[in-house]
Amino acid sequence: MANARIVNTPSQAIAQNGTTHKQNTIGSTAENVLNWTLNSGTTHVLVQVGNADLRVTFDGATTPTASIGFRMPSGSSAYWTRQMVTTAKAIREASTDAVIEAQELNYL
Repeated sequence: MANARIVNTPSQAIAQNGTTHKQNTIGSTAENVLNWTLNSGTTHVLVQVGNADLRVTFDGATTPTASIGFRMPSGSSAYWTRQMVTTAKAIREASTDAVIEAQELNYL
């Protein structure tokens, strides 16, 4: 029932013990979304974009640009799996740096 796990994530995920809220500023050069090492028990990460829109790729190979990648508008949030967040690369879409707010989660 892999689908049920993804669908239920928002209501059944809790903050990962021993982790704190993190931020990463994304500028005009594509970079990994994570600039820290995930806790070994983290299964998902709650991500929110602030200050500016982002472009994000998840395959670990494609470099996002101002026109390539999934668009994440400022103010948007998402639950990403561990695999998605560890391979995610991002770049700001315009001239203002974006700030990623993140909290590691553990699916119950």
